[in-house]
Amino acid sequence: MTADVAPPQRRISPRRQAKAPTHQNPAGASSDPFYGHEYAARMAATFITHLFSCPDSNAVTQTGAPVPSPKLAHFVAYALHRTRLSSSVTFAALFLLQRLKSRFPAARGSSGHRLFISAFMIASKVVCDDTYSNKSWCVVGQGMFSLREINQMEREMCGYLEWILNIQPTELEVFTEKVK
Repeated sequence: MTADVAPPQRRISPRRQAKAPTHQNPAGASSDPFYGHEYAARMAATFITHLFSCPDSNAVTQTGAPVPSPKLAHFVAYALHRTRLSSSVTFAALFLLQRLKSRFPAARGSSGHRLFISAFMIASKVVCDDTYSNKSWCVVGQGMFSLREINQMEREMCGYLEWILNIQPTELEVFTEKVK
């Protein structure tokens, strides 16, 4: 490669960026707790909390110990900010959650944070060619979940969906318009 030709730009993975703060804006960041994603974050949080009747905060770890957590909308906003993924990935994640609810109509969620990060991670892997590692998803999840938990949440969500993870573009388009 010659010196005057720059390599193609790549998205910086979360693991190469500075460690995520615990449930707050990074020092020196904008005072916007939604990182410019307020509409999408509130919409996704509302969709999840209504669909699964889950609380807006206070996620619980596998050990059963409560973990102080951000409001779900702030959690979603941070994930959108940190990953810089297309809005189609966000809607694909919500579509997968709708599919999950269709399979298990009586399902209730103890943590919207777990539901969102699981679905968002899977949607990213289905929609995008270049995707984040599960270790990077721990950073996106603001340290609320260990790598072991992230791996388990992904396996469980895929299992509950019977590994039916693909979404037809026309289905996603119709779904997106309904949710908006």
